[in-house]
Amino acid sequence: MKKLLLLLALMAALPLTAQADDATQRLVVWLKNGQKVYHDLTDEPETRFNNGMLMLSTAKVSISYPIADVIRYTYEGTMTAINAPKVKPGEVRFSQGNDQMAFDGLAPGTQMQLYAPDGKLLRTQKTETGKTSVVSLKGLPAGLYVVKIGDASYKFMKK
Repeated sequence: MKKLLLLLALMAALPLTAQADDATQRLVVWLKNGQKVYHDLTDEPETRFNNGMLMLSTAKVSISYPIADVIRYTYEGTMTAINAPKVKPGEVRFSQGNDQMAFDGLAPGTQMQLYAPDGKLLRTQKTETGKTSVVSLKGLPAGLYVVKIGDASYKFMKK
């Protein structure tokens, strides 16, 4: 009887061990309670932050975590290639390097304004047709900057 219980316990633990040790590519959410939640990257999880929540959604599931409960989220497994996400109509995506900020999904001719933390307008530029819009921070000192696009503002820290 003891052997049967031990075997059942081992069988129950195997899927968790296999999930944690295999080489699949996944997004891992690390929670303060010690739990690690795995999301397979083949499910193409989309992450968003809204109202103090980290929200993940795929074609299969949508889940939210209070940001206060999340230590970090990371990618695990061997990353062979990650395709650039497609920008949906009406959606803006941005990324930041040390000397620039890049925006995708903006309508051609959209005005972009770069501000210093004291509110001083540093530069204005318009987006071009079919291109990623880049706001350069070259030559500017380290610090906080704000890019205003329409009604939206994006804060960035240059190191």
